[in-house]
Amino acid sequence: MLEVLVYALAGVVLGTVTGLIPGLHVNNLTPILIALAAAASTGMVALIVAMSITNVFTSYIPATFLAAPEEGTELSVLPAHRLLLEGRGYQAIRFSAIGCLSGVMVAAALSLPFTAIIAPAYELIRPQMHWLLIAIAAIMILLERSLEKIIWAVVVFLLSGFLGLLSLGTNLMPADAALLPLLSGLFGASVLLPSIAHCSTIPEQHLDEEPVDIRACIRPICAGTAAGAFTGIVPSIGPSQGTVLAQLITRSRGTEEFLISVSSVNISKAIFSFIAIFAIGRARSGAAVAVGKIMDASSVNPPLIIGVALFAGGIAAILQLSLGRLAAKHMDRFPYRWLCLAVLAFMVIFTLYCSGLAGIIVLATATALGILPAAANIKRTHAMGVLMFPCILFFAGIRESVLTALGL
Repeated sequence: MLEVLVYALAGVVLGTVTGLIPGLHVNNLTPILIALAAAASTGMVALIVAMSITNVFTSYIPATFLAAPEEGTELSVLPAHRLLLEGRGYQAIRFSAIGCLSGVMVAAALSLPFTAIIAPAYELIRPQMHWLLIAIAAIMILLERSLEKIIWAVVVFLLSGFLGLLSLGTNLMPADAALLPLLSGLFGASVLLPSIAHCSTIPEQHLDEEPVDIRACIRPICAGTAAGAFTGIVPSIGPSQGTVLAQLITRSRGTEEFLISVSSVNISKAIFSFIAIFAIGRARSGAAVAVGKIMDASSVNPPLIIGVALFAGGIAAILQLSLGRLAAKHMDRFPYRWLCLAVLAFMVIFTLYCSGLAGIIVLATATALGILPAAANIKRTHAMGVLMFPCILFFAGIRESVLTALGL
């Protein structure tokens, strides 16, 4: 037990580092951890789970103050950034922490009962998975309501989808290496560039802790956790889509409820992606893939995963609030435009290191495409077609035919 706690604490440290550094993700470290792991290492599994959970918490800090999202936090960037420009960046961190910590507890409570129904449910929907993904994409597009916005949403979805197909489904670069420039361009650099161009500055941040209506949080937390369980099992459906569906069901509208909901979705997805290894024998995240390589599905211990997630979540919530307060207190002292330029430069350098020159081309293309939703005044979530479209083709059994027809 002591060994597991030591490994879990090491995971909290690594998760904090990967969460705070834009562009550095848990997936960048998992190959090293797999190589270091002894056969069926329970300690290393605890480290990876703790790192993944902590990363979700701390990644909201750069997503809020630098508009530099990790995978899963991209939907929170604009609402959190809006609060930042109102001098309420720390409040965005608080709402994210509430959503994450509550999501961990609710997901932990539901994970074991859900395990019994996940496997039969997945086998039931798997043959129709492409239709399910199409339905979700259609719902998101139709939520734009006006015809002009719907047309733009379809354009963004298809363009990002073909970019994802080209990057992930060909020999242009390894699929793992392609995710960095794709997500950094669509949801990171495309948000940073307008801030740089418009010489945005960070106003003085208010650190007063606004009262939180706990009863108003229950609905977005429960809906977000349930949506996170769904996205943790169904491929290519990320926290962005899960949050939109949760909001549609609960009819929540405010920025605060939105941030709580998206945080609950994100943390719940992280937990259920590990549970999916045991329940359906499939990993739904890079960290879960690493756990699956260290231990086979029959050896995965759900109570261990849940216990480590709760342990790491409690520490990570304290770290998130402490580091978020520190950032809010001192961020306005730094030249924001130069900070954005530094983050953008880091994204480019890190992309070049991980993905090569092809990654730079993908990053530039994804950035240009990521600017389009804001220009057309539509939701940025439609750019998640970058993952959904290739998955739709895969489950429909026509991906190779489409690539052949395109000469790829």
